[in-house]
Amino acid sequence: MRPAMYNRPGRPSSSTSSIASSVSANETFDAILASPASSRTSFESWNSNSRRIEYGWQRPAPIKQYRRRREPGELFAALPEEVLGLILDELKKLHLKPSSTSCATCMMRDLCSVAISGRKFLRIARGALYEDIELIGADSHTQKKRYKLNFGSRLVLLRRSLRCNPEIASMVHSLKAPALPQGVPLDLYQNLVASIIMACPNFEQLIGFYQNHDYSFNRLFHALSTRRKLKEMHWTLEASQFQRKHRLSNTAALQNSDDPNYREAPGDLLPQQSEDFLELHTDWEHLTTLSIHCLPGATLTPVSLIPDILSRLPALENLHLSHLPFTAFNDANLLSLPSLQTLTLSHLPGVSSEGLSSFVRRPSSRSIRKLTLQHVDVDSLPALSQILSNLTSLETFALVQSSAPIMPANEMIWLFPYLASPSLRKLHWDIPSNQSHANIADSILARSVSANGFPSLRILRTPNDPEGIFQALCKPMATIETATDKFRGLISKCTSRPSPPATPTTPSTPKTPSKSPSGLSFPMEDQLFPSKASSNLSQSRLAAQSRLEAAWQTPRFVVNVMGDDGSVVESYGLAGFIGQIESKIRYCVTPDKGASDENGGLVDVSDVLGDGGENLRVEGREGCTGRWNTYSGNVVDKKDRERWWHTERGRWRPVALS
Repeated sequence: MRPAMYNRPGRPSSSTSSIASSVSANETFDAILASPASSRTSFESWNSNSRRIEYGWQRPAPIKQYRRRREPGELFAALPEEVLGLILDELKKLHLKPSSTSCATCMMRDLCSVAISGRKFLRIARGALYEDIELIGADSHTQKKRYKLNFGSRLVLLRRSLRCNPEIASMVHSLKAPALPQGVPLDLYQNLVASIIMACPNFEQLIGFYQNHDYSFNRLFHALSTRRKLKEMHWTLEASQFQRKHRLSNTAALQNSDDPNYREAPGDLLPQQSEDFLELHTDWEHLTTLSIHCLPGATLTPVSLIPDILSRLPALENLHLSHLPFTAFNDANLLSLPSLQTLTLSHLPGVSSEGLSSFVRRPSSRSIRKLTLQHVDVDSLPALSQILSNLTSLETFALVQSSAPIMPANEMIWLFPYLASPSLRKLHWDIPSNQSHANIADSILARSVSANGFPSLRILRTPNDPEGIFQALCKPMATIETATDKFRGLISKCTSRPSPPATPTTPSTPKTPSKSPSGLSFPMEDQLFPSKASSNLSQSRLAAQSRLEAAWQTPRFVVNVMGDDGSVVESYGLAGFIGQIESKIRYCVTPDKGASDENGGLVDVSDVLGDGGENLRVEGREGCTGRWNTYSGNVVDKKDRERWWHTERGRWRPVALS
C-alpha cells in the first residue's frame, strides 16, 4: 500500500516545477529523441518544424561547416618568421652540402629570387643572404665591363650596398672574399676588403682570405682589430724586415748546418713591433678561436708576449699554436694558458713531457674537451698516462709523432689498463716509427683498450697499424678500402713527373701553380710549411683491407653436413672476419672533413690556408656554371641559358682546424 502522501491530489510545488522546466530547457536534441516519453519517431522529430525556446530544444547546426574562402597569401602571412628562416636554412644546405652540384653563386641567386617573391620574405631572405657572405671565384667579365672596374667588382658593389643601408650592414657576420686576382697589387686588394669590414659593425669572422703579417702596418689587420664582436682570428706570421736582415747576417746557422740537433733561434722583434702586435688584440672581448702559425724565420718575442695576448681575450675557448720556436713558447707559457675547450700544439720544440704533465694537473685544464699533439715529441708513457687520466672532460685526443714514447728504466707496469680515460670518445694515434711491427707504446695502448680502459671510446684511428692489433679490437667491417684506393697507385705511376728538389714541406702542401685559368692567384700555395712525416691513410686502408681478406680464409664457424651413416659429407666455413662483434669501437681509416689522406687524416694549417676548392687549376676539379638547373642535354633556348648561366667558379668549402 502506497503512503498517503503519494495519493494526495493537488498541484506540484513551485520548486519541483522549476527544476523540471530547467531540466527540460537544458535537454539536448539526442536526449529528446532517446526519451521513452516521446510519442514521435526520430524521423518525425527531425523533419518537424523548429520549436520555440520554451519547448526545450532548437534545430541543431548542420554537421558540414562552410568555411570562408581564404584570401591569396593569407595562410602564408600566418606563418611565423622562425619557420621561414628554417626553410631558407634548408635551402642553403641543399646548395652547399658536399655532394651538391651547385655553388654559393647559385645559392645567392635563389635567395635573391626569394627576397623579391613576397614582402614578408624580404627581411628573412636578406638575413640569410647577408649574414654569411660567400664570394667565390673570379668576377664576371660582363660585370667588370658594365661598371668599368678592373678587379673586385662584386666587392665594390657590396661595399656600396652596406654603406647605403646600415640595417643590412649590421646583419653581416662573416665574409669569404675572393682570392687575389692576377696582376692586382696585394695592398690595394687588402684595402678593398678592409673597407668592407669597416662597414660591418657586427663583423665576426673573415674566412678564406688569410694573409701573412710581417709586423708592419696593414689596413686589413687594423680593420679586424676594430671589430669588437670578432670571434675567430688566424695569424700567419712571417719574418719582419728586421728579422730577415738579422737572419742573413747570422753565421751560426751556416756553421751548424750539419748538426741535426742544432735549433736556430729567429731574431727577436723590436719592442715597438711587439707592442703593436699586442695592441691588435685589445678590443677582442668576444674572441673564441685564436690560431697562430709561424713561417720559417718568424717568432713572437719576448717570451711573455703570448701570455699577455691571452690575458686580453676573456672569451677564448679554442687555441691553436703551430711552428712557434722555443724562444716564443715553452713550458712556462704552457702553464699560463687559461681555461680552454680545444687546444692544438703542433711542432713546438719548447714544450716537453714534463711541461705537459704539469699542465694537465692544473684544475683549470680539466675543461679541455679536445687535445691535439702533433710532433711535440712526448717521450714518456707516464706523461701520456697523466694526460689521459687528469683531463676528465677529454672527448677527442690526437697524438702524432715520429718516435714512440717509452717507459722509464726504473718503472714497470703491474696492472692494466695503464692508459685509461673514462670520457674519451675519439682517439687518433699515429706513430710511424715502425712500419713492420707494433712498438711498445702500441702494445700498451691495445692492452689498455682491451682491458676496458676507454669505456666511452667509439672511434679509433690508427694509420700505422702493421700487425692489426687495433683493428682486432674494433667492430668487424665488411669492406674498408674505397673505390679510388685500388687505382691510386696506377694513376700516380702513369702521371708521374720528375720530382723537384727535396724541401721540408708538409705532405699536403699543394703543388699546383699559383695562377689559375680563372684569373686568380693563390699566394698561400707557395708557402713552405716545415713538417715531419705522417702516415698515409690510403696505404692504411689497403693494409687493413688485405688483413681483412686474409681473415676471410680463416672461418670462425664450420658447418659439417652428416650422411645417414654418420660420416661427414660436406664441410663449409662461415663468418671469417677480423674484430670483435661485441665491441662498440669503429675502426676509422678516413680523414676528417677538410683533411687529406697524405697528412694522416688530421686537418693541418696548410689545409686551412689552402684554396678550399676555389682553385680550378687542380686536376680533376670542376667548377659550377649554373647549368645544373637547366634542362637536360644541350640548352636550346638562349634566354633560358642566360638566365641560369654564370661565370665558372669553384665549389669552395670552409675548413676548420682539428
